[in-house]
Amino acid sequence: MKKFTRLLLFCFLASYFLSLASNLSAQSGWSEDQRLVFMQGAGWYPRAACSGDTIHLVWYRVGGGYDGEVYYKRSTDAGLTWGADVRLSEEDEQSSIVPIVFCNGLIVYVFWAEEDFGTLFRKSIDGGTTWGAIDSSLQGEFYRDVFIVNDTIFLAGARNPGDIIFRKSTDAGMSWLPLRVVGYGAYVRHAVSPPVIGFVFQVARYSQEIMFKRSTDNGNTWPDSMIISHYDSIGGQWAVIDVDTFSNMHAGWYDYKYSPYAWTGDIFYRTSRDSGSTWEEIDSLTIMHRAVASDILAEGDNLHLVWEDDRHGFGNNFEIYYRMSTDLGQTWGSEVRLTDALYHSYCPSLACGSGYLHLFWQDRREYGNNGSSAPLYYKRKDLSGAIAEGGRFPLNSMLKFNVYPNPFSKLMNISFGKGYSAESIEKTVGTMPIPLSLKIFDVSGKEVMVYEMKQKEREIRVDCKDLPAGVYFLQVEAGDGSVIKKVVKVR
Repeated sequence: MKKFTRLLLFCFLASYFLSLASNLSAQSGWSEDQRLVFMQGAGWYPRAACSGDTIHLVWYRVGGGYDGEVYYKRSTDAGLTWGADVRLSEEDEQSSIVPIVFCNGLIVYVFWAEEDFGTLFRKSIDGGTTWGAIDSSLQGEFYRDVFIVNDTIFLAGARNPGDIIFRKSTDAGMSWLPLRVVGYGAYVRHAVSPPVIGFVFQVARYSQEIMFKRSTDNGNTWPDSMIISHYDSIGGQWAVIDVDTFSNMHAGWYDYKYSPYAWTGDIFYRTSRDSGSTWEEIDSLTIMHRAVASDILAEGDNLHLVWEDDRHGFGNNFEIYYRMSTDLGQTWGSEVRLTDALYHSYCPSLACGSGYLHLFWQDRREYGNNGSSAPLYYKRKDLSGAIAEGGRFPLNSMLKFNVYPNPFSKLMNISFGKGYSAESIEKTVGTMPIPLSLKIFDVSGKEVMVYEMKQKEREIRVDCKDLPAGVYFLQVEAGDGSVIKKVVKVR
């Protein structure tokens, strides 16, 4: 009996350490989780901005006797060490929530929403060492995003009864040009690449779809909005957007149209490579249907995406997941689980500076989901190129493929461009042969078909006559690289 007990214990420990080693391997390039805030209460809605090695972080505190106060802290060595927590809002009966931050060299602005009032902000001219007085010139307006170019400040937000609003200051916030109402909706984010400003927001009158609206003259005029999510009976939520150095717009949101679950779904992505005039086909970047709020960040030729995911202990253990694209959204690397602890990890937020990608989130690992405290945590990823994602060669950029017809009825053709066969991947990597495989998943995430491709095979025909009609996801894999596309089978 004792031998059997020891055997069970050995098997458990071996399984645990293998799982731990696998998770650490998948996180190559990422630092360990670091707790940043030790005060009582929950740290909500972290947002950060970078200037060289300096990171400016803001959040709001709820719980522990606080209805909502805005805090700030900074690191001057790219996240290795952090300064003290600094309260920026006044401690009173009014809730101060959802702060946003932007920096331009040593100039730092923090805006936040004040209950029953509107938007307040403070400015630092010495990189966050000291702060000026609270400015209250934006009464009755609530802003969710800020972008600054030299002395021009662009604000995106909303006000009751649901107007999407835009404000601009051309003198560093000393005065503000007249308020512009640019649409109707909520949950506003924007990306700015002067003179183009692109808004994404959620609109109830279109079944909660995600809308895009842009100005091509620094916000002076605003043509009609366009729907960029799927227009159907199930709406998209929590839109995010960023713009890369080539002025391409990258939008993300979550939608549970393919999900069998009520409140979680998949992360969708769409890009415009002409500053918002036209948009490419929508991609689904997850297939497990347990994803919710996300954040997206463009950096050089790379896109970084993080999201909350509920696949581990449904309803009890949201974790943070990550995917990276090395070709500005044309293909995506594999999912990487970034947190692995009991209870919820919430509100992921990204920033980038000094060769590092910085991730912040709220974590309940010490206090449980029903506890009064949920402090902020942090980790960073080295972007120097010395460590490839997951310790692998970035194969995903070689896995471009087309599917036709789509929708299909019985046969599905999959073609790879020149240079994207298993043979070419082996030649490029210069190692032992790498299997190239095709997997098909149904909307529940169940694997329904696997096809192992042969070397030199650049086009295959898959017989799908036995599959029922519906939505499927194709995943092509080589080593640790993978690309996913959605297909539809009709009768």
